[in-house]
Amino acid sequence: MKSRRQRKKLGQAGWKISEVERLTGLSRRDIQRVCYQGEGGIGLLSPKETKWGYRVYSAQDLKVLYTVSLLRERGRTLPQVEREFERVHSDVDAILDEQIDLLREEIEKSVSRYHKALALGRAKDRDGLKRLFRHIVAFELTFAGDDGPDSALDLPEMELLVELMYGPGSYEGIRGLL
Repeated sequence: MKSRRQRKKLGQAGWKISEVERLTGLSRRDIQRVCYQGEGGIGLLSPKETKWGYRVYSAQDLKVLYTVSLLRERGRTLPQVEREFERVHSDVDAILDEQIDLLREEIEKSVSRYHKALALGRAKDRDGLKRLFRHIVAFELTFAGDDGPDSALDLPEMELLVELMYGPGSYEGIRGLL
């Protein structure tokens, strides 16, 4: 077992591949292929080596590898990932921003479907619908970004919820009052 001092020095130098696997979700083989510049590799990174012979990865390396992981989750092959980095001239921040936007859209759709399912599940419980309404408004106030809806009533799930609470056509009536 390594001494505490050796572990501390290694931690200051960067992350070992086993830690990178855990943090990024990429397999060891994919991490190696991202770094390897020969046939079968795409050569995006060159991790540094410590005096103990470990390859260590920096925070910037983690950013690149996590971005690769996100692209792989979307079904991209490593050659396609390489072309994506070439497309943006290796600007990992641009690719990561695109992936963040896609993830945000997926989250919004999932949250909307979740809220609709909850509303339908509580359709006969008016108090439950009111609590859900308050929950959605609080959630929106807490997590909405600057580009979010102007009002919680603009959320796609709110039409169903309001109609369940007050009856068919009520959503348009309430929207007309605003």
